[in-house]
Amino acid sequence: MKKIILLFALVFGFNIASAQVDVIKKQIGETLRGRIISVDDNVIVFTYEGQDVPYTIAKNAVEKITYGRTGQVVQTSNKITVNGQADWAKVVILENVDNTKGLEVGPRIGESADLSNYQSENSAVARRLKTEAARLGYQFVLITTDASSNKIAYGYKY
Repeated sequence: MKKIILLFALVFGFNIASAQVDVIKKQIGETLRGRIISVDDNVIVFTYEGQDVPYTIAKNAVEKITYGRTGQVVQTSNKITVNGQADWAKVVILENVDNTKGLEVGPRIGESADLSNYQSENSAVARRLKTEAARLGYQFVLITTDASSNKIAYGYKY
């Protein structure tokens, strides 16, 4: 009888402990289990279950967070579906590398010469970048600078 009670207590205690684990569901369906440390406008900082090392993932890569302690579900971003060049307007231009953490980097789609006239997401240069990214199946374009301060653009996807 004592063994049954002990087994019940262990199973019940394990269920309570695992229920307090936060769950991050990525846009690709993968789930990450751990503890949310912080959430800001662009990124989520968390630790994996059983670890103390903080990891960062962009909200762009995350569909939702389920907080283990409260059960609260928070939608973090809507999935962007790009099925070809016709979906170019859905492509999002990013200018902060933090917004790409957890996304898959693709090819370079713009060089310094192409980007010299880039002013905003509504420019002709932005449309060319978005069109190329959509053609290749990428939902995001990161515009950044290389070591020589030249602007470059890369495609990113889930």
